[in-house]
Amino acid sequence: MPNLFWKGKDQKRLSNINKSQNIYPFHIKELNRYPLINNLGAHNETIKIRREEYHKSKLISEKWTNCLIQGDNKDILNSLLQNYTRKINLIYIDPPFATGGDFESKMFIGEKDAFTVTKAYSDSWSGGIDSYIKFLYDRLILMKELLAGDGSIYVHLDWHVSHYIKIVMDEIFGRENFKNEIIWAYPAASAKTRRFFIRSFDSILFYTKSSNYTFNDDPNIYMEFSDRVKFALKNDDKGTYYHRGGSHNGKKLSQKVYISNQGIFPRDVWTDIPYIRANTSEYQAFSTQKPERLIKRIILASSNKDDIVADFFCGTGTTLVVAEKLGRRWIGSDIEKHAIHTCRKRILDIWNSNNLIKWDQKYSEIPQPFRILSINQDQIDFQKDKFEIKMIKKRKSLSIELLDYTIPDSNLIDEKLKSKIENFSDWVDSWAIDFNWQNNYFTTTCISYRTPKNRLLNLTSIPYSYDAQGNYIIAVKVNDILGNETIQKYNVNIE
Repeated sequence: MPNLFWKGKDQKRLSNINKSQNIYPFHIKELNRYPLINNLGAHNETIKIRREEYHKSKLISEKWTNCLIQGDNKDILNSLLQNYTRKINLIYIDPPFATGGDFESKMFIGEKDAFTVTKAYSDSWSGGIDSYIKFLYDRLILMKELLAGDGSIYVHLDWHVSHYIKIVMDEIFGRENFKNEIIWAYPAASAKTRRFFIRSFDSILFYTKSSNYTFNDDPNIYMEFSDRVKFALKNDDKGTYYHRGGSHNGKKLSQKVYISNQGIFPRDVWTDIPYIRANTSEYQAFSTQKPERLIKRIILASSNKDDIVADFFCGTGTTLVVAEKLGRRWIGSDIEKHAIHTCRKRILDIWNSNNLIKWDQKYSEIPQPFRILSINQDQIDFQKDKFEIKMIKKRKSLSIELLDYTIPDSNLIDEKLKSKIENFSDWVDSWAIDFNWQNNYFTTTCISYRTPKNRLLNLTSIPYSYDAQGNYIIAVKVNDILGNETIQKYNVNIE
């Protein structure tokens, strides 16, 4: 079988890949276990019930908790090997495409329509294509070790590097385990060129770990019938049918053919899933965001309920949200703090998103507990005097009001951005409270956040009721629009 060689390729056997690697400890930064959400309204009563049920469970320490991890994914993958080797059932990744360009995201400001465009990440590689291939090769080897024996991996790319990575995947996973190159075709966002044919598709390489792999014939992955077929469909008391023509001995024949599924089993060219536009409900203001319905087809086809689904370039969290909605366990990671914060909010706000099985309805479910981890990070560093709060006590009840916030290093902020700030709360993207700080990590008890579609931010928290009198430590965390995270602690006496 042909192999691909590039500058700096390590010729070690794949099975020895982890012997020279260091294992880094994971540190819990934050635990989200049914927090009260300020803009959730009546759903908070359901959250309270879920929280009580969770704490009453005798198996709480043994329960799976979904993981969102911040850090370099090579370090993360290597550290996961200790506990997750051959345990992850499905991996989907949407890595950089080696385009040589920069990608942007919108930074929304306050409650009005103000925003500024910021650089999300650079897709330029100082060592050229060699350094890109090595980057992905090193990570794909580790992903293979994490995949279960019946697991699958989908690698989302485009014309820039898909032909290189196809050969790399053949080497790592075996040519015999290649199943599809899926073409996701979508309308071109802009068609300015007349120098070559317009590029309007991505490639998704689908490989399995072995010949014994999970693949489901699920009606919810089916593609819609073409307009011609839809027009030809009719109904009678036996169901939906179409007429199949033909001839015999020179006579035209016609017979009814009844169908059981409202669509056709997917081909390897997917033309039925549009890309994300600003007017769509799942829009997260990130230029390379992928649609939930794209990931839905992959997860339903290549995993079962309670399986572990992982995405190590999770970006805005599409894979994690879809896995959550479809009853899968999940692990996600990203190197960018802003991506982790976006995922955190999106998962908490999942109740307000579309139902994947009935898209015209709300999902309306509360997310399962998840934790935010980091690699090689010290204990939380508490800052002082970055914001001001007011405590509102009523017997054993306490609520917090956010009164002011001071941006760190304000002299370094672009003047054009400053001019769009009308009050202190315009800096704040979310703020959360741990009403009973007991650990070396933040447990979100109550949170208020902005999303691209809902810019309102409550500056007074939902009241929290303590079970007993006594002295407590509360921690308040503010995440601003620039990606800064500030945590302050306070002592409070509940009488």
